[in-house]
Amino acid sequence: MDIKTALPWVTIVAAGLFLRAAISLHSYSGQNQPPKYGDYEAQRHWQEVTVNLPVSDWYRNTTDNDPLYWGLDYPPLSAYHSYLVGLWARRWHNESYVALYESRGISTNQHKQFMRNTVLLLDVLLYLPAILYATYTVRKRLANDRSEVAEWASLALAVLFPGQILIDNGHFQYNNASLGLCALAVVALLERRTLAGAVLFCLALNYKQMELYHALPFFFYLLRDCFTGSDKSSTVLERLTAGVSRLAVLGVTVLATFLVLWLPWLSSLEAAGQLVHRIFPVARGVFEDKVSNVWCMVNVLVKLRNFPNTTMALVCLLCTLLAVLPSGLHLLLQKASTIRSFLYSLAVTALGFFLFSFHVHEKSILLVALPVTLLLPLEPLAACWFLQIATFSMFPLLHKDGLTVPFVGLSLISLALLRTARGAQSGNKARDSSYDLLHLRGLLPESVANNVTGSVLVTLFYASLLGQVLLLVAFLCLPAPAHLPFLHSLAISAYSCGHFVLFYMYFNYRQFCGAEGTVANKQSTKISHKKKAK
Repeated sequence: MDIKTALPWVTIVAAGLFLRAAISLHSYSGQNQPPKYGDYEAQRHWQEVTVNLPVSDWYRNTTDNDPLYWGLDYPPLSAYHSYLVGLWARRWHNESYVALYESRGISTNQHKQFMRNTVLLLDVLLYLPAILYATYTVRKRLANDRSEVAEWASLALAVLFPGQILIDNGHFQYNNASLGLCALAVVALLERRTLAGAVLFCLALNYKQMELYHALPFFFYLLRDCFTGSDKSSTVLERLTAGVSRLAVLGVTVLATFLVLWLPWLSSLEAAGQLVHRIFPVARGVFEDKVSNVWCMVNVLVKLRNFPNTTMALVCLLCTLLAVLPSGLHLLLQKASTIRSFLYSLAVTALGFFLFSFHVHEKSILLVALPVTLLLPLEPLAACWFLQIATFSMFPLLHKDGLTVPFVGLSLISLALLRTARGAQSGNKARDSSYDLLHLRGLLPESVANNVTGSVLVTLFYASLLGQVLLLVAFLCLPAPAHLPFLHSLAISAYSCGHFVLFYMYFNYRQFCGAEGTVANKQSTKISHKKKAK
């Protein structure tokens, strides 16, 4: 790679790190808010627990491990990460950061800098390389357009996605670990390294159990791959035997990965059961705060908290399966399953889980944002639109953390980046419109950009953006009625949920009807043929 080629990559990474470091200077979740503080304290407390207690007690309720004070409820790989960070704090920084009991609620500037640096380290070592590599590989393998402008625009939009930056480097979490591992797993499947992809996804799932949002597409794609990779000239029995053999190897690989990670808790059923109980807490309720999913909207009319949690868990499970199984079965049974269908299925399934599953957080929309980010080279307008509304849906949480200014700043930067992507489709000569300030037509194929459909899509995007601005102004400037204190948060959730339902239907349509022969691909092919003919 020469200097000219490397410069844009370095610039994008440098910009991503600079903005993440700048956001790290702001406040975090639960800062100076006793008695439990927030997610920042949860992550710190897990370091305290893992470095001071034996492994067998990490998930067990004991005097020194109170589940009511941020009990460790993430899978083993996340616990190991907490342990390593805790050791780093104890040996090379300040033992008071992880002192049992005494470190609770610590909020010194030195500790804040230490914690922020642990997130930045994961960004540098895992998330940024993974998201860049994944987006670049998807573009190289699947996108017909090869223009440099579109390439760097999609990479920049992926790296500078405001939602992930604001949650990990602002609010404070380590979503960058599981999302980075999942992105690498997608790339491994794209490059036909199925066992490596399976191991990487198992690692992601063992870092955060919410990676179950992505599990079904991986399962169906890998299952199909086991039985479709045989030589077509062989007999049915030979293909079946080869498929079963590949499935057995895949199963052993997955089981071995889980066994290695879960080994300290496999000495007894009680220990393993306690771990499972911690990471799947049914008692917490169907959703938290004002999350932008279906159940939060239903709760306005029917108070779901009046129903037993076990009943709601079963209802959520049934509705989630109904929402995601069609996509998974299509991926499994279609005549020619491709990685393009897999990407759409990831988006559909994650969105189905977000909208209908049990105990959903606002931050869980990041799990949907990952596959949509990987669709940037293929669906620039739809992907940018979704990522914009995904960030907006988390605004009430971000405002509570004191991150309103960073939210506005990063949102404006991401919108400004859209102007640079106006050449996103090769040969695009979309006409300018007086109101198209962001040059959104440049994100559409020429056949769509210059007709009524393009005008409608561009208008709807700006209408969506205007609605966000109005809700934002109302949230910040208009006091809510005394009897409806959460009115503005609920309005933002309802507005975002409406968008998510529409995107759920759209991505389903793209998987079932348009993934193989998209308008953009057809138009790009026609243009290419015309150029060759000339």
